[in-house]
Amino acid sequence: MLKPVEKQRVAEEIVEQLRSLILTGQYAPGDKLPPERELSKRLGVNRASLREAHKKLEHLGLVRIRQGDGTRVQNFMETGGIELVQHLLPLASGSHPEIIRDLLEFRRLFGREVARLAAYRGGKDAAAKLRPMADRAERAASALDLFEADFELYVALTQASGNQVMVLLINTVREGLRSFTPLLSNLAASPDGVRKHHRELIAAVEAKNAELAARLADEYLKGGAELAARLGGRPELAPLPMPGA
Repeated sequence: MLKPVEKQRVAEEIVEQLRSLILTGQYAPGDKLPPERELSKRLGVNRASLREAHKKLEHLGLVRIRQGDGTRVQNFMETGGIELVQHLLPLASGSHPEIIRDLLEFRRLFGREVARLAAYRGGKDAAAKLRPMADRAERAASALDLFEADFELYVALTQASGNQVMVLLINTVREGLRSFTPLLSNLAASPDGVRKHHRELIAAVEAKNAELAARLADEYLKGGAELAARLGGRPELAPLPMPGA
């Protein structure tokens, strides 16, 4: 249900409420949002703040604003972008349980291809950029530190791939996942397994063995997805069949 918002961060709070209602299907694709006059009264905000919020929702691909037609909800799976992932994750236990499975599948696909490219294009230079993160993983004293070192190694791997779009994409994912790292850190492999993976992956990159690097990343990230399904007691989150590396 909608509720009045505080004066600080007015537009952002309006966006948060309406975005949640749209992502959970309470406003379905094709639905019109209530008229400005009604919404502003129910939320306790002025219409200028409401218009600003509508613009933000339109930028996210959640609504379409048309003169004479009002503000109509879009099918965000057709119009939204990768930034919506961070807003769907909190809804994973309710309206979008498959988002965790799909996120881990994306991580596997993405990770194996950047590993392949980094080895093929980078070699020794790429390996040198990966070692500081592997060293950080060796020193990690907690699951959270280890997860962050592991994630940053894959960020560095992406940078070594030489693909600017992939770098921008992982930057977006990294920001979106920042508040979920305590949860995701519990889905990582054992500390010894993570560190062993880093050593083997860096060796494959340094040797410019692209296929081995891709296989190592694929097997490692597939294991993480399988662990998520087991620990969560959610067989429906088990990885779907997928082509090999």
